Amino acid sequence: MQVPGTALLVEDDPEVAATLRSHLTRAGFTVYEARSERDALRRVEGIAPDVVILDLALENGGGAGACQRIRELPSVGDVPMLVLSAESDVTAKLALFELGADDVVASTCDPTELLARVRAILRRIGPLRIALATGDAWLAERQLELTNGERAVLIELARAYPGLTSRTVLDRRPDQERDVSSNVTEVLVARLRRKIAAAGGGVEIHAVRRSGYVLRPMTAAAVAPAY
Repeated sequence: MQVPGTALLVEDDPEVAATLRSHLTRAGFTVYEARSERDALRRVEGIAPDVVILDLALENGGGAGACQRIRELPSVGDVPMLVLSAESDVTAKLALFELGADDVVASTCDPTELLARVRAILRRIGPLRIALATGDAWLAERQLELTNGERAVLIELARAYPGLTSRTVLDRRPDQERDVSSNVTEVLVARLRRKIAAAGGGVEIHAVRRSGYVLRPMTAAAVAPAY
């Protein structure tokens, strides 16, 4: 998946919807709209968007319900989802994450911040979701237990996706204060491959000879890479 792409905007306030649609369109997104929980469920299945932007304050409290029910859809339930909320309380935000939100931002946030957040949560490769700020990673709902070195490698691979990350970039990671071994990168990549496979797979780190690595979703016909 490349960015920008298709966005489903779930918003029942016409003025807010128009503003967000304008900014998303200018950023290169193809924007589809829904105004209710029922409409959102119908459209997300029909469109299979790259990202859903959902206002929690839908009429009759439909925002929370839409968030949860979208996550329960078998075909598109892993779609990245950003929730707009007037709630600033930490407990309320945590509840939204439990419902399935990938990120929660203030309803009054600047559109440039919203676009930055959208781009960040779109860094999803197949079933693998990566937080670029921290290197935290999840396969489906399972968080991977990663070392600092593994996180640093994964961040670089995700930033370059769908392109190639050169060996030079990986060998000069900020976390690597000293080059204690010429095969440090290979060791970290091998460990990442094992952890991804143990968590369910679906993503591979493909080695490009004499160049570097590419992080990519595995096709049904793909074979597991050699460690």
